[in-house]
Amino acid sequence: MRWLALPERRARQLRRFRRRTWLLVALCFVARGADAALGLDLIEHIPPVAAQDAATCPHDARHSGAGA
Repeated sequence: MRWLALPERRARQLRRFRRRTWLLVALCFVARGADAALGLDLIEHIPPVAAQDAATCPHDARHSGAGA
């Protein structure tokens, strides 16, 4: 399976990229946690789609029987 092997230089670059990517993910996680815990509101909160008001859905308004 030699075709799966990477040259040492490329493997080192890939490891560095992965390490930095996970470090950035961890940093974002800590920043969001600190923002929520301290109530700073630096990062905008976006509510989940399921939390939207049901009355905004035209399908529900037509079939709810409200006008009948």
